[in-house]
Amino acid sequence: MGIPDTMLPHEVTVVRPATTTDTYGSQVRDYGGAATRTAGVRAWLQQDRRAEPREDGRDPLEQAWLMLTNHADVQGLDRIEWTGPTFEVEGPPEPAYTPAGFHHTEATLRVVTG
Repeated sequence: MGIPDTMLPHEVTVVRPATTTDTYGSQVRDYGGAATRTAGVRAWLQQDRRAEPREDGRDPLEQAWLMLTNHADVQGLDRIEWTGPTFEVEGPPEPAYTPAGFHHTEATLRVVTG
């Protein structure tokens, strides 16, 4: 069961960070070569919110997106790579259920800049 593939027109890569130690001995997330990448995940992505530049001239560059997918293994702090920006999963994703069991995953995303 789940969302029909015809309703999931986007193909994304889910990037699960590895944990490494930096030069100061701190544990940091590594989205590079040591990260786990799951390519070919079918999804629906839509922009839910975009902040306008503020009156004081600061440009917050804030965007909130929603991702729906049948892929059950999406976690907070995973990154989502798509044809445009790179996103970070914000908070824990929400698994959606029906009486028959797991149906799909809903995740709030934010654009990663820099």
